[in-house]
Amino acid sequence: MFICCKTKPKKDNKQQKNGSTAANSDAESLKHSKCEEDIHKEPFQEIGNKTQLTEKVKKLQEIQNKVNRIKTYRNQGNINLSIDIEKSFVTSLIEQDLPTTYFVEYRWAVNYTKFLERIIQDVPQTINNDKLLTEENAQKEQVIIKSEKDTQLLPGLQPDRHYVLLNENSWIFIHLMYGGGPTIMINLETQVMSPDIFNDGQTNVTLHTANPSKISFEPIIEISKQEIQLLEDSDKSTNQRQISQKTNSIKIQPKPYELPYVGLNNPKYYCYMNSALQCLLSIKELNDSLLKQQKQQNKKFTMAYQDLLKLVQNSIPGSAISVEKLQNMCLNKFKYSQQQDAHEFLLYLLSEIQEELVGKKKYQKEEFPNAQQAWDVYKSRNSDIITDLFAGQIASKSHCSQCQEISEGFDPIIDLNLPLLKKSIPREIKLYDCLQNYFKEEQINDVWKCDKCQFVNKSVLRKIQITQTPKYLILHLKRFTQIPKSQKIIDEVKYPEILDIKEFCEENVEYTKYALKGVISHMGQLNGGHYVAYAQRQNQWYHFDDNIVTKDKNNQHLSDKGAYIILYEQQ
Repeated sequence: MFICCKTKPKKDNKQQKNGSTAANSDAESLKHSKCEEDIHKEPFQEIGNKTQLTEKVKKLQEIQNKVNRIKTYRNQGNINLSIDIEKSFVTSLIEQDLPTTYFVEYRWAVNYTKFLERIIQDVPQTINNDKLLTEENAQKEQVIIKSEKDTQLLPGLQPDRHYVLLNENSWIFIHLMYGGGPTIMINLETQVMSPDIFNDGQTNVTLHTANPSKISFEPIIEISKQEIQLLEDSDKSTNQRQISQKTNSIKIQPKPYELPYVGLNNPKYYCYMNSALQCLLSIKELNDSLLKQQKQQNKKFTMAYQDLLKLVQNSIPGSAISVEKLQNMCLNKFKYSQQQDAHEFLLYLLSEIQEELVGKKKYQKEEFPNAQQAWDVYKSRNSDIITDLFAGQIASKSHCSQCQEISEGFDPIIDLNLPLLKKSIPREIKLYDCLQNYFKEEQINDVWKCDKCQFVNKSVLRKIQITQTPKYLILHLKRFTQIPKSQKIIDEVKYPEILDIKEFCEENVEYTKYALKGVISHMGQLNGGHYVAYAQRQNQWYHFDDNIVTKDKNNQHLSDKGAYIILYEQQ
């Protein structure tokens, strides 16, 4: 790292080449299986354009791949891992900001919840939505509810008593996992939306939950045990069945909107913090997720970021606000009398929020049979928004000179720390060249014991590759040197608006294209300088210089000579 004030530079702890890591293991590549036919059998509402279609196909492939892996683990007898992966994945699908238009019979949903929570051991049976339909419609494969007078549903149905509503992706997942049906969906194309309920006098279907501008809801796994017990007791007397009025899978909230552009005040040396926060504020999925977090005293960083989001939401575009709460919380780590490093703060904040969301966990080193299982285990243990958005995985492949075999270890990453090759004359460097240098095969002059033949190599030929690409790729340009002296590398780094990292990934990695999302730039030298950021608000690029915000009319975000952290979004 380097700092941006007139103080002595801090010593940089030697970082592993593969970035931020949490686990190591030896494994082999896993071939991904796909069931395209099953994917295309699932119904989905019409998509408006080619970009949306691409996103739809991408999501369907992700769902099908996840189903395949869960079923594989279950067939191998690895039930606990399969449940962990399934619970994490279905929760992430349910929390997506999509209209809830697909019916699921309530008792099936409750039993599914019990299974994921390990209250019961029996794997859920096929979905039995036929209980919600009239006799003549129960045998259909698909039922589309088109109007308030639709008579395909049984009269008297009540939400959270006879059914719950899920979004399309959640339904596709459980339908692929467990089969059954029929598929019952509300057609938003033909339905005139009502602000209250879709009521034919007998059946209450809360159609305002299908309004994408209003709906946000809790995961189905949060159905309370009290309500489960009430449902079971209801078998004794139908007339006495009283289900709690609190909704389980549906919660009406105003939809978070796009944040306005605002500046952040800098009382002294906080440009490092302001620039990092401006880039994070451009990530809608992060903001939406953290805004939904309930207030808890043990989540001080999460709550501080949530308070910042609410303050930004209520601010006038172009105004400036204080970040005093976060500043005070970081005093033990980042002294107010010294300017600090933006990269260090960015990772620190993400790490603190992640730890608050999943808890502080320590795991012993484990060995996995393949790369995919190593990733699945990591994801199941870290089912949080930070992991979902920023985590990836790389494989370290070591070649044994004795047996000629390749041993692989796998590490989760949050960022990539790219060295810059220093030359005597300042020159232009291309980001792609930095990536090629980072991922090149190299000879490591260190003792290494082969885990296959146990031979002790005095040196080893090692290569790293990406096995899981993150949604948001953080690239840290290491603009400093410690040898022969501490100094900043001031060479300009040319970075593209669209980046394809396919060359650095294993063959089975599908999504390798990224678009520029944000840039943090450092002006000045190692011992003194200033941070600024470029980020988007409402599809417009802005230049953020503490409390001053200006539109980036000249596309300076594409060519800033002091680029230090570059943020890309997966396409």
